[in-house]
Amino acid sequence: MKRIYRLLAVPLVLVLLLTILGPVHALTKEGRNKILPAAVQLWWVRNDNGNLMGVGLGSGTLVTPDGLILTNYHVANVDEGWEPYLGVALTTRSDRPPQPTYLADVIVADPSLDLAVLRISRKIDGSPVQPESLNLPYVPLGDSDALDVGDELNIFGFPGIGGETVTFTRGVVSGFSLDAAFDGRGWIKTDTTIAGGNSGGTGVDEDGLLVGVPTQAGRGGLEGQDEYVDCRALADTNGDGRIDGKDSCVPIGGFLNALRPINLAKPLIEAARSGLNYQAQGTGAGGNTPVPSGAPQFGKLFFTSGLTEAGQPVDVVTGLPSGAHSLYLFFDYQNMADGLMWEAKVMVNGQEAPDWGLPKGPWSGGEKGTWWLGWSDAAFEDGLFALGLYVQDQKLAEAQIQIAGQVANQPSFSNIVFSQDVTAQGEPIEPSILFPAGIPRLVATFEYENMTKNLDWTRTWYVNGEQALTKTEKWAEAASGRTQFELTQQQGLPAGDWRFQLSIQGKPVAVADFTVAGAKGSGPTFGPFSFVAKDANGKELGAGTSFASGVQQLSVYSDFSGMQNGLKFGVIWYLSGQKALESGGEWDQGASGRWEDVVFANSGSPLPDAEYKIELSVEGQLVQSGTAVIGAGAQPQPTPAPQPANGVQVQGTFTDLDTGKPIAGATFLVLNPGVTVATFQWNGDEVFTSAETDRQGAYKLPRLLERGQCYTMIMGAQNYWAYSEDDVCINAQSPDLVDLPVQLERN
Repeated sequence: MKRIYRLLAVPLVLVLLLTILGPVHALTKEGRNKILPAAVQLWWVRNDNGNLMGVGLGSGTLVTPDGLILTNYHVANVDEGWEPYLGVALTTRSDRPPQPTYLADVIVADPSLDLAVLRISRKIDGSPVQPESLNLPYVPLGDSDALDVGDELNIFGFPGIGGETVTFTRGVVSGFSLDAAFDGRGWIKTDTTIAGGNSGGTGVDEDGLLVGVPTQAGRGGLEGQDEYVDCRALADTNGDGRIDGKDSCVPIGGFLNALRPINLAKPLIEAARSGLNYQAQGTGAGGNTPVPSGAPQFGKLFFTSGLTEAGQPVDVVTGLPSGAHSLYLFFDYQNMADGLMWEAKVMVNGQEAPDWGLPKGPWSGGEKGTWWLGWSDAAFEDGLFALGLYVQDQKLAEAQIQIAGQVANQPSFSNIVFSQDVTAQGEPIEPSILFPAGIPRLVATFEYENMTKNLDWTRTWYVNGEQALTKTEKWAEAASGRTQFELTQQQGLPAGDWRFQLSIQGKPVAVADFTVAGAKGSGPTFGPFSFVAKDANGKELGAGTSFASGVQQLSVYSDFSGMQNGLKFGVIWYLSGQKALESGGEWDQGASGRWEDVVFANSGSPLPDAEYKIELSVEGQLVQSGTAVIGAGAQPQPTPAPQPANGVQVQGTFTDLDTGKPIAGATFLVLNPGVTVATFQWNGDEVFTSAETDRQGAYKLPRLLERGQCYTMIMGAQNYWAYSEDDVCINAQSPDLVDLPVQLERN
């Protein structure tokens, strides 16, 4: 860099940067008024000699103008004695009770997520309505993965203790809970107090976009029925003119400081919008999950500070320093069954901390294996954290970890990666966690820090829970770096669930799992997909990858070999790039044969014109994918900004000059050629490209910088001095990829 200027008008600069890239603001009165009519109350309905009677049960959100409503599964899952549809009451004024207006049918439901999608089908008098004629107010969908701790949350709904009108509360995101059942965030935690009737309601960000669904978790009653923590007779549910113990209780309390992220609901909404038959997780991937005969068991609990890209623990820790932001608990399990209610309760310094607990929900991991749960982007307080794991309200296991002060730089191993081979430079070739049985060699690559000569360390290999090989040596390499060790067996590695554990002076410090499956020399293999179009009766209309409009079923076939019963198996369907269907379970179709999956519409109407892509995974590893097109196929995508044919990609990280810690939410601006700091009028049209750092302080400019051009760059973040530089020139000798780290000084 030739010349760097510290910008003195820092507050003005940062305000203008935020204005250009998107200001942070609260939901306005106008924004709230747009959402109110789209937040609906849902009713259980009973037909009494032609008269409809109902009781307020929960809340929902209109997500399309033609009458799709997102809510909780437990709200939509009506008991016997009630009609198989729900009443929908709309808010016309915030100071008036919602007016029963429509009846809605359950279109898509997923009990593992406790989410469901309804479609308005009739007026309250039972007369049919045409969805395209409704033109109802609705809340557009946001991106729950873009939320950060401290972001605003606005909750709309109809709690039982909030009276008869819609209720609004405001809070912030306090953290995120995760577990192995979901790809990404499983729960959004909030400091907002949300009463029970808000279940299934509306959680929006400061822009008025739907980002979460407040979800009521039960406390596990008898015979599989849930009991709410605070459930009272507040309404005349049996129609006898009195409110007493004979009436059904209305949930008014319980664990409601958590929201299901909207990104988990998007496949359900897309399936309902497209009219597809949706299968919930744990049903239909390979068949029915067997019911174990023994009692559920959890064991071998340990904590890690993070996850690798393969979903493996980064390390094994017994303590974390003050200011830690992520923590995960791993454990082995057996004799579980999908649908069992389980939860995690947390004690901090001996006091129950419900904000940290994992809400009760149905198990979906099958009979046995390894599971994890955890928190990311969290603000852990100092103290002793005790995590108890419960199944059907019975405590099965507990683990503790201390978070306090500074943790000394102890010798450590981390980031274990498995592969069958490595490059000459030691890079793993095609890393995986799934390998064919009979391979003679497997390589474990891992990182190490703060090691000293002659330190005792041990590597141990387990298969199906039994120790297969262990070796203790004196450390002879450098203090920090990366190394590999091989597991070789002339007869080939046998099929099974494998674990590699690294210990220092007898204490485990890193562990990772992988699966070896299939017959000797043959791992799980699925051949290329074959697509066949069918009519409503299953009659074949033709095979290929391109079909005319009007197809009512789309079947996909694949010949498989090397499989074994019990392997985790998953299928995802995408429509024009949007995830629409997802199923998972344990394989039960034997070692070889032909596998089939079918996409069809709920109503029997033709499948929508779209590009249909299927992805198939075994033990979390993608093993096959394929694409077919019906009719016009994928909808046109927005034309991306033009990229120079021969440009330079700029990326890097922002860190604090004094502490070296990453800076989230920092801004990197590149101005159009010819615009300098002195001439910049803070107009968005003068910006060539810009980026904001993620939670790790990383950024990547979305446009390539053109060779032969010179730019002005401005870098800043809240509470930091902003810096700028004129005349940053890109020439013919500039590399295609430039890693540009930025250090900022606090003001």
